[in-house]
Amino acid sequence: MRNIRYANGMEGITIGVLLDTDLDYGIGVLEGVRDFARTQPGWRVLPLPQTQEGFLSRLVRSGDVQGLAGAFMSDRWIESRFPPSLPLVDTANLSQVTRVCAVTPDDAAIGRLAAAHFYELGWRRVGVVSERATYASQLRREGFLAFMRERNMDVFEPEGGDSFRHETAWESWVSGLRSETAVFCTSDHLARRFWTVCKGCGASVAERILLAGVGDSLAERVMAGLDLTSVALPARRVGSRAAACLARLLSGDGEVVSERVPVEEIVVRSSTARYASSDPVVARAMGLALQTLAQNPGVEEIAQRAGVSRRTLELRFCRAFGHGPACEIRARKLELAQRLLVETDLGVAEVARRCGCGSVQAFTTLFRRAVGHPPAEHRRAKTPNSQVWNTNNQSHGVRRIPPI
Repeated sequence: MRNIRYANGMEGITIGVLLDTDLDYGIGVLEGVRDFARTQPGWRVLPLPQTQEGFLSRLVRSGDVQGLAGAFMSDRWIESRFPPSLPLVDTANLSQVTRVCAVTPDDAAIGRLAAAHFYELGWRRVGVVSERATYASQLRREGFLAFMRERNMDVFEPEGGDSFRHETAWESWVSGLRSETAVFCTSDHLARRFWTVCKGCGASVAERILLAGVGDSLAERVMAGLDLTSVALPARRVGSRAAACLARLLSGDGEVVSERVPVEEIVVRSSTARYASSDPVVARAMGLALQTLAQNPGVEEIAQRAGVSRRTLELRFCRAFGHGPACEIRARKLELAQRLLVETDLGVAEVARRCGCGSVQAFTTLFRRAVGHPPAEHRRAKTPNSQVWNTNNQSHGVRRIPPI
């Protein structure tokens, strides 16, 4: 390993970060690497856009980069550009990389999270729009389909899902929809393109589409002109863990591992803020409530925002659910809490905040009263063994890749 001597005389290590073409995600990964680098004396982090591949090659040939994390195209691409001795960590799931370490979002869990969101909203007519170009998109689609199949639900997909003629297939499919359909797109970029097609089919068609994407990209929302619900990617945590993996490789541990970083949040916005109910008041009120669970609005506020009196809202909910809005919203908070405890590594305090509880003590009391045991015990009892991937069942979220 070659060290770099800085102007102040100190030696250090240069870590390159090859940015993803999804710039929001790439910047998040870069910030995570920088977070970890601050704990390592002598580490220098060098961002490298995909367009600077020639510059990267020169740095590698000259030995001026001692480790590299980022978006790698494929195993073959890696082999053609980097020496086997260079520590590498993939962070993007562009393809199924097996020859180097990988720290990536749990893409299958992303699909399941989007599916759970639609299911909790009561939507049983759902679709998925994906592309074959990236492994991440395939995993997200598979996770979405798996969740729905477990509940014996059919999922609609446009025919001809190849990435070179999306719009033609989408237009035919969307034009044929005759009822409201909740559609999951495996990226915000794909959601923006799909929404453009929906608008081109006419306002009455676009109104029948509920849409969710992946990436929580401000740029894609602005370009789409849509307040898009989206699964937030754990980019910063991916970067930090990728840097930790590089540190291990630099210390001489050459074992190839793959780590899937838990996905914690779907940011609910107006593109899905409708509940599947024949009663428009209930649909509107439940959409508002689910969109603002963390803010914990009262029944009076929800009624005002839905444009009805509290009494009217109470009566409509009793007809739809057999109980009032406060009871239904509390049940949805508990559903969210149980999912976050099982499917993420969020602390109990953060779970409580996202469920709109003012304190951990209040949340624990509510949870224990409803479920029969405290949140921490629920997490221990319900976390499935399938979340442990290495062969010895000892490392959460880590899968050892055998040498090829």
